[in-house]
Amino acid sequence: MLLLVPAGFVAGALNVVAGGGSFLTLPLLIFLGLPHDTANGTNRLGILIQGAGATAAFRRAEAIAAPLLLRLGLAAVVGAGLGSVAALRVGEAVFLRFLSIVIVLFTLAPLLEGVIRRRSGPAGEAAGAAASPPSRASSALCLAFLGVGFYGGFLQAGVGFLSLAATSRAGFGMVAGNAIKVACVFLFSIISLAVFAANGAVHWVVGLALGAGTFLGALVGARLTLKAGDRTLRIVVSAAACAFAVALWLRA
Repeated sequence: MLLLVPAGFVAGALNVVAGGGSFLTLPLLIFLGLPHDTANGTNRLGILIQGAGATAAFRRAEAIAAPLLLRLGLAAVVGAGLGSVAALRVGEAVFLRFLSIVIVLFTLAPLLEGVIRRRSGPAGEAAGAAASPPSRASSALCLAFLGVGFYGGFLQAGVGFLSLAATSRAGFGMVAGNAIKVACVFLFSIISLAVFAANGAVHWVVGLALGAGTFLGALVGARLTLKAGDRTLRIVVSAAACAFAVALWLRA
């Protein structure tokens, strides 16, 4: 319990910045002794608690239209239900190796993105800034969120990056993209948690302790980022995530 609350706090703060908090909490739950499916299910409780407050905040600010959110949310929920069922059928060795590979890939992604931006120069940045956000969800975007939901239901870790990539490619800015990400993750976390709970794969006491940390971390995430610096926070988390990835691979 002494580890879960601060770990949840850091994860919640990181999720406010962009995403990836589950790269810390999910491996931690596994190393604390939970079976891989129970760790996967328990992690959803913290995500759900954190998402409830963040979604309410975005909704009060009217950052995104409700009809658009409902279409994307419905697609994500359907995908999450299928992904959660698939996660419960995967063996531990396969799951741990898949998780370790995903951690490394998502940790390296921001570094590769920085290289691409430097090579593209101001012209590429200007072109992206000039794009106007769409007024409705296209069929391609709905299909993308069906895939985002499936991945989120299966693993959760890193789903924020996939969601922001989909909304950015569709022309949404960061504020609208984050609103869509937070709301869709909250919606499909409900169905994912229900699927794992129905199969006895949720440790409620551990999940509530983790949720308390993620909730507090989400509240002060902006201030923490300003004090520590986004670059510093990401370097520390990336180093910890890579260490977890190596340990998970060896454990598998």
